[in-house]
Amino acid sequence: MAALWELICHHTYRGIPGVVVDLSPSGASHGQVFGLDDGDFLADGLATGSGAVRFYKQDGRIRVPTEATPWQSVVGVKGEVTLRRQPSIGFIIDSDAFQFHIRGNTLDMPVAWFGGYPNQNAEISTVFDSVGPQPYRIPSGPWVTLGFMHDGFGTMELYADGEVVARRTGVYAPVKSPGGAGLSIGNALSSGGLSCSGEIDDVKIWRLNPRRIDDEFYSRPMDRQTAECWKRFRQQIEDAFQRHPDCAKQIGRLVQEAVDSFIRQANAQGPETQSRLLRAAKEYNRLWREGKIDSPEMADVFIDLIGWLRIAGIAPDDNAALASLKNSACWQLILGELTPLDCDRQFMTLLRVVTDNLGDGRRTKVTTA
Repeated sequence: MAALWELICHHTYRGIPGVVVDLSPSGASHGQVFGLDDGDFLADGLATGSGAVRFYKQDGRIRVPTEATPWQSVVGVKGEVTLRRQPSIGFIIDSDAFQFHIRGNTLDMPVAWFGGYPNQNAEISTVFDSVGPQPYRIPSGPWVTLGFMHDGFGTMELYADGEVVARRTGVYAPVKSPGGAGLSIGNALSSGGLSCSGEIDDVKIWRLNPRRIDDEFYSRPMDRQTAECWKRFRQQIEDAFQRHPDCAKQIGRLVQEAVDSFIRQANAQGPETQSRLLRAAKEYNRLWREGKIDSPEMADVFIDLIGWLRIAGIAPDDNAALASLKNSACWQLILGELTPLDCDRQFMTLLRVVTDNLGDGRRTKVTTA
């Protein structure tokens, strides 16, 4: 199975005071120190020699630039911070794309906020989304490892020492990428006196693995001839986009608008529709990995989902944004330069079922050779 997460930032704060090195595979998230002295970098943290940074000054923070490639496509994000705090409110991590903090009236309860695009924000806290009988409270004094997660679609979670302490499910907009202001650790992005007031030993941030779709796609049982067929088809798409760069941009924008529109409509229908979408996605992934692409079970996943969406008033074939994509001159131009994908019988069978049911709502039977 494809790795779901990709580590894009890892700080340990050990070594030379004031020098913050990114230990993630890309090495693209080194820290820039503001308002801190060498004495604020400690040799010992959670363990002897592990290193830590003390945050208590009004403008003390570590900025992480986010211009590098790993930050340009986030979609889903996960973070983990090992810290020891004093009783106070403040930011642990801050950016215009996601935040992890202890906020005003929540006192010692963690909150994570995520900025979706275009303007679909989401938030989770142990105040309103606790999974236990009592909301989790961050202790003052001992070391604790806290975490947050937004999977880019249907689940947000908060963690404490490896245990889930809050969870919220639904259909959420993907997390946008941080802007040019970057990421702030230990204080608010604008350093306005909202320090986390404590010591941070370790910071890790992951993004949703951008290669997961390709990895999952090729995780299905596939013979060599079919794999080579898909390789040729994808190369045709890349070549067509290179020949028509303006169309490539337009199609990318229209696809995003269609996705955003669908997410907004699904969110408006409430938890039952959101739950059905999540169940359909999980069943699709299972059948895909098992190679049951053209099976009656796979057809049922799409037929039942399309039927439910029609009842809920958000049928994909009635989506104006999707219609704009399908009717665009660029879409027709690119399709016209591609060779029909007839070499993958299983996939084409599934595609026929989906398009038939989107077209007129009739239930298409699946027959396998």
